This record gives sequence, structure tokens and C-alpha cells, in this order.
Amino acid sequence: MKGLAHIKGLAALLALLAGTASADTLRIATGGHYPPYIYNPGTERTTGLDKDLMDEICTRGGFDCIWVDLPMGDIFQALARGDVDVVTGGFGYSADREALVDFTCPYVLRGDSNGHFIAKNQQVDLITSRIGALDQSLFQDAMERANRDVRAYPTEAAALDALVAGDVDVVFGSGNMVDLAQSRDGLYDVGGYPTFSGGSVLGVSEDDPSLLVVLDTLLAELSTDGTLGQIHLRWLGDDLGDVIARCPSLDALT
Repeated sequence: MKGLAHIKGLAALLALLAGTASADTLRIATGGHYPPYIYNPGTERTTGLDKDLMDEICTRGGFDCIWVDLPMGDIFQALARGDVDVVTGGFGYSADREALVDFTCPYVLRGDSNGHFIAKNQQVDLITSRIGALDQSLFQDAMERANRDVRAYPTEAAALDALVAGDVDVVFGSGNMVDLAQSRDGLYDVGGYPTFSGGSVLGVSEDDPSLLVVLDTLLAELSTDGTLGQIHLRWLGDDLGDVIARCPSLDALT
């Protein structure tokens, strides 16, 4: 199934690239199912915080928006290559990612940026264990920075499968991973660790600074008029207020 998902993502991207994008076409890439930001990506049933956000941006910006779902391991490289225009799906800002692409101001800023450790044994040693994490995620990055033995997986569900199979001793991931683990017997949330995320951002190619300005301007408009707060309330349960106003400057993360 993992191979099929990869093939479907690449096929969708090739089909998307077969046509010539007009100046008003925005090619938006997601990196898999990642609640509450993206549910059912690559289908007509796609929903989530980022879907609502990008629908508003597409409407207000006058863009003809096309969505494609790509493997997490290739999404930022695809953006850097210019294969797509924007990446979205709850992606957190990090310096490593910023070396590849540019980012908008964060549209979600929350105090808790911790990931969660999930294990079959509540007494697992988090120092010496083999740790599974989502490929190319801030969770993988945090564990690598902590010099842990990290194994990367294409989805959080696949990382949990590896845990159940005994291929890893513990997995480290998002609140979504915790929800997935709760549907399986014998798994425990055994602690947290910071991911050092700078907030959820939209990624844009470094070769398209004008698009970055447009997106930041539209995000500021949505934040000021309360639309973004209503999207937060719908998907996060809280209105986070005018988050864009708390960005030091519209090009602070570029």
C-alpha cells in the first residue's frame, strides 16, 4: 500500500505538470493525511484547517487552485524544484527547511509544540531506544538533533505499524499519532519532547518572492478580519486571535 500511495502521488504530480500553469494557477501540495490540518488529501473529500485556509486564499487572490498529494520525503524538494507553488498541511517552520524554501508568517501559533512518545512498554528507555518518526518531519529532526537512533517512515500510521511489529521500540510524533495509537490496544503515551517549531506556515519556492508577498498579504487580511480566527475555532477549538499581527514582519521567516 505504501508503494501504491507513492505511485499515486507521483502520477498526480506528473498529470498536474503535463499542462502549462497559467499565471493565476496555484499548484498546492500536501504531504499526506495530517489532522486537523488535512484530512483525505488527494481526494474530493479533502477537508481540514489548511483546506479551508487555502480555499479562502484562492478565492481572495483570484487563483485557479490545483491540489496534489505528495510523499512527505519529497514535498520540500518538489517545492524547491518548482514542481509545485505552495506546500501546506500543518508544516512547522524550521531553519533546516528554510534553507530549502521560503515561508509565510505562521498562521497557527500555539505555546505547546511538543511531540509525543508512544510505546508498548510504559518503562521504555527513551535514550537508547530505536525511535520511529514521520519522514522529513520536525519530529524526525528533533530526535536526530538529540542524537537518538531514528528510523523514518512515510506516514505516522506506518511508524505505528513498525512499533507494533517490533521494528522500533518507540515512536515520536504529533497529536494525530496519539489519536491513531488510541485505536490500537497496548500502546501508551509515555512522554513529550519539544520539536522547536516556529508555528505552522505555508512553504513557497525561493524563486517566487512575489507569491510569498501575496500570500503574506492575504494571510494578514484573513487574520485582521477574523476569518482566520473562525477557521481556528472550527478545527482547533480555539480562536487564536490575530496571529499574523504577532509576526515580527511579513518577511520575518525568509
